[in-house]
This record gives sequence, C-alpha cells and structure tokens, in this order.
Amino acid sequence: MKRRNNNYYHIKYYNDYKYNNNVKKLKIIIIFFIVLITTILIIISKSIEDAQKTAQIEQQKAMQEELLEQERAKAEELKKQEEEAARLAKLPKLTEVGKENMANIYHSDTKRAFLTFDDGPSTVTPQILDTLKQEGVKATFFMLGTSIENFPETTKRVYDEGHYIANHGYSHIYSSIYSSPEEVLNEFNMCNDAVKKALGEPEYNSHLFRFPGGMPGGPYADIKMQAKDILEQHDILSVDWNALTGDAETSHPVAEKLMEELQQTTEGKSSVVILMHDAQAKQVTADMLPQIIAYLREQGYEFQTFYDIIK
Repeated sequence: MKRRNNNYYHIKYYNDYKYNNNVKKLKIIIIFFIVLITTILIIISKSIEDAQKTAQIEQQKAMQEELLEQERAKAEELKKQEEEAARLAKLPKLTEVGKENMANIYHSDTKRAFLTFDDGPSTVTPQILDTLKQEGVKATFFMLGTSIENFPETTKRVYDEGHYIANHGYSHIYSSIYSSPEEVLNEFNMCNDAVKKALGEPEYNSHLFRFPGGMPGGPYADIKMQAKDILEQHDILSVDWNALTGDAETSHPVAEKLMEELQQTTEGKSSVVILMHDAQAKQVTADMLPQIIAYLREQGYEFQTFYDIIK
C-alpha cells in the first residue's frame, strides 16, 4: 500500500510537472505571439505613419511645384507683356502731335541735332553703328529697299539698337521713282515691305519719307509736289535737311571738307537735320563720325531721332 502511494505521488508529481511545463510553454508561446503581434502592429503603424508622412511630403511638393509653376507662368506672362510693350514702343505712331512736330522740325527752343544717313544699309553701316554705340547717340537711317534686301541683318541691327528706320524709296532710280506721283507711294510701300521682312515686324511703318535728291526743285518738282500730297493722304510725312557734311557732292569726299560743310551749314541754327550717307562709297563719313559728334556736342546740341518727333 505504501509502494502504491509512492507511485501515485510520483505519477502525480510527474503530471503536475508536465502540466506546469506545458503551461510555461503556452505562456511563452502566448507572450511570443503577443510580442510578435505587437511588433507587427508597431511596424504596420510605423509604415502607415511613414506612408502618411510621405504622402504629406509629396502633397507639399506637389503644392510647391504648382505654386512654382504658377509663378513661372506669371513671370512668363509678364515677360511677354513687357516684350510686347517694348515691341509696340518701337513701332512709329504718327499722331496729330507728331504732325505738328514735323511741321516745326527746323525750329526749337533748345539746340538739337538729328543725324540722318541716306542710301543704306551698306558695308560701312556696322562701323557707323559701332561709333554711335560708343558715343551713346541714336540716329535716323533713311534706307533703300534694294539695300535692305542686300543687308537684312544690318537692317535688323539698326532697329535692335534703337535707331529710327525711315524710308528712302526702293530703287533710288529717279526715272523710275518719279515716273508718276503714284509710283513714289509704290516705292515707299516696296521699301516698307523690305523693312518688315528684315525686321520680322509685319506692323512696321516709319510714316517718314525722304525724296531721293531732296524735295524741292529739279526736273521732277511737279511730280514730287503731287506725290507729297498723296503720301500725306496715307499718313506719310516727308523731310529733307537743313545741314549737311557734303558727302554726297563728290564721289570721294575729303574729311576736311566734311567738317567745313558741317560747321557752315549748322551755324546759327537751333534745330539741325544733318544729311549724311552710309553708302559704301562714303567711307569717309563713317571715319569722321566721331569728330562730327564731338563738334556738335561742343556746340551744345542734344542728339535726337524721329522717335522724338513722330509720336
């Protein structure tokens, strides 16, 4: 009976041990799964949090990009508006004030000088432009249509650098341009079309013409007078000159003669429109331009272009 009891207690002890061991294992397993599930939940929560942060960052980036794009679009639009305003500002506009100014071109309360160059552009025009840029002076170029077609890049440079492009007809062939009053208008239009093409500016119109050979006198005087009326009907004014360097009087003008003519023809005048040429044969004019500008400055003249008149 005593042995039996010992076995009984032994079995009971073993069973209790086994039970307790299983309970411990179960607790460990439960704890493991709790830790595992907690870890998984933490990882999931962190992933969700990271995803939310990433989404917020991406959203903020998208908003910033959108704002930057809006700013870029505004800047681009402002740039276009400024470019358009600058483009329009360079287009001559003939107003009633401009017509009145032209009627009084040779009269001024202050001393002013209009440097004008006929017959270009040509191979000497770049040298003239370089001098004008160095001196900070703007001029007016009465261009020929045929010359524009030969030097379109130079024509555009004249315009881009702020000088006034006026009209001297297309051919400069007197028998052609003065064949009729209507032909004068036609030559103006042909020259103006050449300017438009060279500049890439379809709205350009100088509203300003200089008759080849000058307006008064000569065998074509009647044709010129009739043509002047026709031009004015189309809002095209004409202008000659009241001072010159004499570079058109000989095929090879002399520097000293140019300065002498300039001094004589500007003396006592407050407003001077000075006739010069930028034709290939007039290299001396380009060479003497710094001295011409210096002399006029010494005499107290302020330089203007017909942008200051036709407005």
